[in-house]
Amino acid sequence: YEIRYFDWVDGDRQREVRAKLYLPPPAAGGAPLPLVVFSHGLGGSREGYSYLGSNWAARGYASLHIQHAGSDSRLWGGSPFEIVSRLQAAATEKEALDRVRDLRFALDQVLAAPDLAGALDPARIVAAGHSYGANTVLLAAGAVFDRPGGRLSYAEPRLAGAIVISAPPFHGEADGEAVVGPI
Repeated sequence: YEIRYFDWVDGDRQREVRAKLYLPPPAAGGAPLPLVVFSHGLGGSREGYSYLGSNWAARGYASLHIQHAGSDSRLWGGSPFEIVSRLQAAATEKEALDRVRDLRFALDQVLAAPDLAGALDPARIVAAGHSYGANTVLLAAGAVFDRPGGRLSYAEPRLAGAIVISAPPFHGEADGEAVVGPI
């Protein structure tokens, strides 16, 4: 398989979105490849979970690993006395929603990449995530939650499925079933 790196910037949010694509050889007959979009846990990066990316690529799936700038491995740098405050700042609802926007933006970019034209099947996209990334995937897969302004959903319609690994309690919601039931 081949590995490609992307360092995008979402101009609307002035937020960097890095990604690593594990790209298997083209499918027999030139058929477009299914795609797994992976979201790391709190403090992770696009370099983590390489065993999943390489395994999926070896089985004929393209695998795009997104790095979420506000909750990535850079949390571990700086003063060790401030690590708790950095982790708390990264585990906010705003960051959770930015992570879903990262996923959507990365999908837009990779599907529009001229050098990948026709290589990826936009009808066969699955999101996968671990821990905080699992919550990102739940949001992208159609989880709903109530806020004072009404019921919110950040469903990404291009997703055909979701792989959720070790999801923590969903952003403080008391009724987890009500949140994930609509998925």
